[in-house]
Amino acid sequence: MSDSNPSAASATQRHSPDIQQLVGLLGNLMPLLLRLQSQTFEQPFRTAPGNFAMPNPVLEHQAAENMIGDMIAESLRSLSAYLEANAAQHAGLENCVSIVTQAANKFTERDFAQAFNLIYFAYRAIEAARAADPRLPLLASIDRTQSSIH
Repeated sequence: MSDSNPSAASATQRHSPDIQQLVGLLGNLMPLLLRLQSQTFEQPFRTAPGNFAMPNPVLEHQAAENMIGDMIAESLRSLSAYLEANAAQHAGLENCVSIVTQAANKFTERDFAQAFNLIYFAYRAIEAARAADPRLPLLASIDRTQSSIH
């Protein structure tokens, strides 16, 4: 099978180890999300002599939850903007709209693990649609300021 876009193939080969490492890291993120959601809370602050804050599981949990929430919110904005710009013109993206809607609902419910999982499914569905229709733009090429999710 010949590649219709040799520059894209060479770019994929160049970034393959980075992408594989990122996929591995994201795979490790799911157990972390599940663990964070199941942890119990302790006292909010502990201080050492001299008023230096010591590591605290509650603070660690809150920081991780806020970081994950921000990451998910940004992904939802990106996906939303992409689908708003492209779903009407490309039938292959229709099922992505419902996946992103489900992810947004899970995000609202603070079920970050499920929201993250659904976002990953949406990214996979977009890549499948792009494989079937190379005219579809890259997800990263959308102006995120136009999204309706804020």
